[in-house]
Amino acid sequence: MRFLKTVFTLNFLYIVLIAAQVAAIIFLCLYVPSVIPLAAAYAGTFLLSAITAAVLVARGGSCEAKCAWFLPIAAIPVAGAVIYLIATAGRKKYGVLKVDAPVNTPIGGCANSVCGTCEADYEKAVYFKDGASLFERLFFEMKQAKNSIYVEFFIVSGGHIFDLFLAALREAKANGAQIKMLIDGVGSAFKLKRRDLKRLKAAGAEVKVFRRITPFPRSRLNFRDHRKIVTVDGRVAFTGGINLADEYAGITRPYGSWKDTGVAVYGGAAKIFEGMFLAMWEGRYRMEFSASGTKLCLPFCDFNGGGGFCENTYVQYISSAQKRIHIFTPYFCVTEKLAGALGFAAQRGVDVKIILPHIPDKRYAFELSKACAHTLEGSGVKFFEYAPGFMHAKTLICDDTVFLGSYNMDFRSMRQNFECGIMFKGGPCGEVEADFEECLAVSLPLTEGKISPAKRFSRLILKVFAPLI
Repeated sequence: MRFLKTVFTLNFLYIVLIAAQVAAIIFLCLYVPSVIPLAAAYAGTFLLSAITAAVLVARGGSCEAKCAWFLPIAAIPVAGAVIYLIATAGRKKYGVLKVDAPVNTPIGGCANSVCGTCEADYEKAVYFKDGASLFERLFFEMKQAKNSIYVEFFIVSGGHIFDLFLAALREAKANGAQIKMLIDGVGSAFKLKRRDLKRLKAAGAEVKVFRRITPFPRSRLNFRDHRKIVTVDGRVAFTGGINLADEYAGITRPYGSWKDTGVAVYGGAAKIFEGMFLAMWEGRYRMEFSASGTKLCLPFCDFNGGGGFCENTYVQYISSAQKRIHIFTPYFCVTEKLAGALGFAAQRGVDVKIILPHIPDKRYAFELSKACAHTLEGSGVKFFEYAPGFMHAKTLICDDTVFLGSYNMDFRSMRQNFECGIMFKGGPCGEVEADFEECLAVSLPLTEGKISPAKRFSRLILKVFAPLI
């Protein structure tokens, strides 16, 4: 099983291409001189690298990603160019949502033009500070469904929670609800078995696997559906960091106590999340919407080829914060402009605190997070480790505004994945802040002793290639 996981990845393709280049160099030295001058062959090789580098510079994207790509293009001329072209070819926009709605505020207008959403009314927002409480409410609402249940998860795994989910689906189907489910092909690979898919379909769900893994990885596999959305009858929507698996409910504990968060929003905002799902289901989706209540929130999303709405919004709110910036995140590797905004906020006297995991799920990601944290600690940003175990929550609090959703504080979430979130001014912000303080009370300051030269070097490599990981 581990061998198959390795073979069906883009990284394995990289290794094969590099090995092919070594073989090509041997062939070049031994046989090419008899056909064409060796100098001409080498000139052609480096011309390919130069053209690829020029394409890299001319294309859009962040400077960090361009620098990370330039290194393999220059270091391994042929293989580097091939890897870059494979990994970046065919970036067509997908999952495009367009909501036709009146614009009430500048941030709402920006969301409408960049990611297609708009400000929406809501009746109430219920905050969940763990997966068990979210699943309890989710399954209750699913059983009441009369018209539709739309489900979108990055990870779906068999187990106790999956069995409860199936039971809720069966009740909804008996009520006449239409059920559609979208599962990411990378996140759920080797977690959801073929028989589990059959059980989903037997329960009445129409299931699609988003960009399924194949023996021949393609560039589009690098753009994953990392969203977590469940909508019921268009009246309530659930989102946050919680996937459909036992560890999110604390049933299994692979990394100690699992900390996660989510929110259920009732009212008009649920229709926007329904639109997000249908945009991913159909490729693009257009809808009309008009807010009718006085309590407003802002659902938002990003998609491959999108405009980086979440990152830019984070920068704006962090830059304007006056009192506090509190963050839950499992991974911390941000762009230069987001790092600069956080550092400058701390220098202005804003209370900037970030809680990371104490027990990581990915060792390389944990080392990268600590390396990036170290560069900001000098500016006054305070980092903590969630001592009971793994911090998977994805939350940003800026004064009295809170952002909840599927976004990690890293390059992949901000620049590559399909993601979703919701912004409240007020609303559940007080509950989220109280939860943050509870977690802070059981967290440890991020401290490190003397770092060995080997670890320093490995962190340097990780930081160089962070935009591509």
